[in-house]
Amino acid sequence: AEKLKALLNKYNMKMNCMVFTDRVIVPGAGIIWGGPYPGFTAPCSDEEVAACLKERSDRLAAGENCETEMKTLSPLEEKVVEKHVQVFKEQVEQAYKLFGNRDTEKDGVLTMVVSHSLKDSVPEKLAVKFFRDVIAWEASKGFTVAHETHRGRFLYSPYLTRDFFFKYPDIRKSIKLCADFSHWVNVAETDCDNPAFNQAVEFIVPNIYHTHCRVGYDQGPQVSDPRAPEWIGHTERHERWWDWIWQSQLDRGFKRTTMIAEHGPPGYQQTLPHSKMPAAPIWDVNHWIHLRRQKRFSELFGPEHEASQLKESSTQGFEPETNILEELPTVTAGFASNKRQRTA
Repeated sequence: AEKLKALLNKYNMKMNCMVFTDRVIVPGAGIIWGGPYPGFTAPCSDEEVAACLKERSDRLAAGENCETEMKTLSPLEEKVVEKHVQVFKEQVEQAYKLFGNRDTEKDGVLTMVVSHSLKDSVPEKLAVKFFRDVIAWEASKGFTVAHETHRGRFLYSPYLTRDFFFKYPDIRKSIKLCADFSHWVNVAETDCDNPAFNQAVEFIVPNIYHTHCRVGYDQGPQVSDPRAPEWIGHTERHERWWDWIWQSQLDRGFKRTTMIAEHGPPGYQQTLPHSKMPAAPIWDVNHWIHLRRQKRFSELFGPEHEASQLKESSTQGFEPETNILEELPTVTAGFASNKRQRTA
């Protein structure tokens, strides 16, 4: 960690760090990257979460009122939530200890932590307890943590997330999010112009602190090549959402914004049958996304707002160009860039 921190400081670079509340990548699990490491709690097992679900089903089958059941946690449910919270806190605290808060420490390089929070199988009432606890803790520590909208996580669905925030406005008011709309498009199996989907995106934009810029589609979280003519329309629609985020962050008084092009290697990347050759060079794909966003940032906010300084490479430039789309008639938020231009 010290070598990485020194290297980042040498080149005036900053970083985000990703943590997980469960599964094999957690440092207390001891399955990936060695470990288990001292000082880290072993995460909940799938069997423990399944036991919570069975316990809940048994209580409802025995005639317990559903509304009453939603308001109380059993000892087992309390244990599962507490373990998720502890696993989360340990990793976030260690990230800030190792890399330092860029806003409060002279040599700090950590901008924020991005969290894969809770599996999608976790019951709603456990999620309420978890988010209330960790959000209050984040605020007390001065830590910035963005909870990601990712498949397999509690915030996996645009419509579940929307309704969860409607039901628990205190969570919506305080939670910080990392947006990865490629997952939502896939989970909803939807056209990117779907009005209900766009309204769900619009609803969470004021909570977004960090963006994962990957282009998804109705049948998967990652198109084969966002530069290709058959996918450029999907790219433009994702760019429209990413513009909304920047405009909202400006309205919220942000001094900086962070994003990353996140098209992944095979597994995520489609490959040719038999040869397993990637359908597109991922390095160039992500370079292109970053170049496009860099150019768009300057178009939106002007040269007086410093953007990244990425250059074209021998294999990838700013082309192909993308178009700025008109806003959908269902979009009502003032942060929508084209809506601003039309009403200015």
